[in-house]
Amino acid sequence: MKTFHDCLPCFVAQAVSALERCGLDEAAFQETMRAVLGELARVDFAVPPPAVVRNLYRLIRQATGTRDPYAAEKQHSNRLAHAMAEKFRKKIEASEDGFIARLKLALAANSIDYGRYGRLQEDDVLEAMETALAAPVDPDAAAALRQAVAEADRILYLCDNAGEIVFDRLLIEVLPRDKITAVVRGMPVINDATLEDARAAGLTEMVRVMDNGSDAPGTLLETCSPAFRDCFAAADLIIAKGQGNFETLSETRGKQIFFLLKVKCPLIARDIGQPTGRLVVKPHLLPAGDAKP
Repeated sequence: MKTFHDCLPCFVAQAVSALERCGLDEAAFQETMRAVLGELARVDFAVPPPAVVRNLYRLIRQATGTRDPYAAEKQHSNRLAHAMAEKFRKKIEASEDGFIARLKLALAANSIDYGRYGRLQEDDVLEAMETALAAPVDPDAAAALRQAVAEADRILYLCDNAGEIVFDRLLIEVLPRDKITAVVRGMPVINDATLEDARAAGLTEMVRVMDNGSDAPGTLLETCSPAFRDCFAAADLIIAKGQGNFETLSETRGKQIFFLLKVKCPLIARDIGQPTGRLVVKPHLLPAGDAKP
């Protein structure tokens, strides 16, 4: 997915939100924002939005010396998600289909997104999770995912956000764990999950976890480590959480991918063919060809 002019206000809002968490005085804030706007003046609209955000966060880290502006929010999200997950276990046990219940909760937890919601409210997360089990999910796509998981030998599960990763763990509990490698970001960007969040979620105790070696809020293969690219190439099923992974992998060829996300952006809604607010399971398999992955 390419960047559109509609993305520019979101980029500015993300930069402002990150800088507000860096403890800058007004002069330093303004100076850094000028640098951000200069970077956006040279934006390459041919690349996916996470490639632009990657450059902005590199600039912000260098200018402010703050490695992880959302560290406090990520820790809070993990704690909140743990409390919610324990609450929902009883509802999962009472549901007709535990896999579908866990899938819906993992999808709804994609709401924990400070990239889209710079001032995310706890009540909004709670409401999203409370309504998740009653939300519609394409039954054919969910059935196709279940079958693909059963048939796969090597599954790569690409995580998205802190907090959300706790509900990924809840879903992974009922998947064939010996086949799964879970993947997090190589370093902090927005509130995306890193190895620290995977440990906080208890995911490292359940399956193999690796980072992708990249600082992009998605999966830009050309920026990822050789070890991750080898795993990506070897996987026969990729489960990709969140909008950032959709934006960066939606044109990938020759790989069976299931995108799992909540639609939070009108551009994603247009591209994916679903309304904002919808919980989406989207199978994806473009034939191998000459197109760039």
